[in-house]
Amino acid sequence: MMSEMAISLTNVSKCYKRYNRPLDRLKEIVLPGKRPTQEFWALRDINLDVNQGETLGIVGQNGSGKSTLLQIIAGTLTPTTGEVWVKGRVSALLELGSGFNPEFTGRQNVFFNGQILGLSREEIAAKFDSIAAFADIGDFLDQPVKTYSSGMVVRLAFAVVANIDPTILIVDEALAVGDARFQARCMKRIRQLKQQGVTILFVSHDSASVKMLCTRAALMNYGSIIEVGQPKGVIDHYTALLSSDNPRHNQKSLSPKERLEFNHRQAETQSNPKIQEHRHGNRLAVINEVKIANISNQKVEIIETGSWFQILVKLEVNTKLSDLVIGISIRNLMGLVMYGTNTKLMNCQLPEIDKGQELTVVFQLPCYLHKGIYTVTVGVHSEEGVSYDWIDDLVVFEVINGNHCEGVIDLQANMQVKADAVFCLVHQREDSTQH
Repeated sequence: MMSEMAISLTNVSKCYKRYNRPLDRLKEIVLPGKRPTQEFWALRDINLDVNQGETLGIVGQNGSGKSTLLQIIAGTLTPTTGEVWVKGRVSALLELGSGFNPEFTGRQNVFFNGQILGLSREEIAAKFDSIAAFADIGDFLDQPVKTYSSGMVVRLAFAVVANIDPTILIVDEALAVGDARFQARCMKRIRQLKQQGVTILFVSHDSASVKMLCTRAALMNYGSIIEVGQPKGVIDHYTALLSSDNPRHNQKSLSPKERLEFNHRQAETQSNPKIQEHRHGNRLAVINEVKIANISNQKVEIIETGSWFQILVKLEVNTKLSDLVIGISIRNLMGLVMYGTNTKLMNCQLPEIDKGQELTVVFQLPCYLHKGIYTVTVGVHSEEGVSYDWIDDLVVFEVINGNHCEGVIDLQANMQVKADAVFCLVHQREDSTQH
């Protein structure tokens, strides 16, 4: 029902006109029958419904149309065709500094933006102290915004949009500009708004954040939405696009017709469970076997926290290759990467491999994971990132832990207590060498 919807887009498209020369713009006005322009469709036939209280992650390569889509939902852009329905107050953090007058002080911009978003001066004044405390830019609050660093601009912008009781919060990739401490504060505030039932659209290249924060995710490519679903599956598809060497994946010079055909095939693949698989690559190298083993090379499915284990990857190449990179990724059941590495990151240059030759790489790791179920993703690619073979969640293993702790890892802490200058060792693990 529409009353349960926060956002509904129907056949939304956005077209921009390109002119080779400024004179061509005048010709189009004077000679309407002539068409000296080129059309660029930033969005094509977008259909999307977002429920109230939902957190939707939007991912895609640069130029896929994410920012254009958000601007249309926020009302700062008008679609060329289609219908947009939005219910509630929308707060949007889009392009860095958008909506700020650089000649105004930070304080003046807070009131200016608040009024644009529908608040009275009295309502803004009541929230001003919270906004100023969140931004934490000190005396710069009364200085012109043109004197701010990019980090200070995004601090103030997010402080405004996140503290005016939005019904819908839209956050583009601008948060990446802030420092680590501020990003942590922003993510905490986003989680609070999520718990309060605020509808959130979240765009980020940080796949882990999308998996942890979002209830659904949408993948955009060449101006179309090619998949909407659970964050883990959408991120796996996104990873496949990023690492593909298929020119249809990475060339922006495709015609609109070619883009639509490509996106249709991608959507069809993702919607058909018979042809869907979390494996991609050009198969110049093929993963034949992956197994978990203990240090004695015995295959295991259960690992105890504190022990060492091995991940063995066996592959075969179908042509001579001298740029092999082999990597592993350990994820929990939410799809969050607990640990990942590859031969290149470990400064291991693999030898040149001839066609038909097999290669086995063994990763040895200590298990600091807390009890739970985990999966291993394995990838083989070139040094430039072209995927030869990549299989998501290929191997599953369980971790057991006799120690009592919380979290996803066991750091195996020791504990010391000092009282009245008298030292007492309260607890120390048997395998610890610290004194």
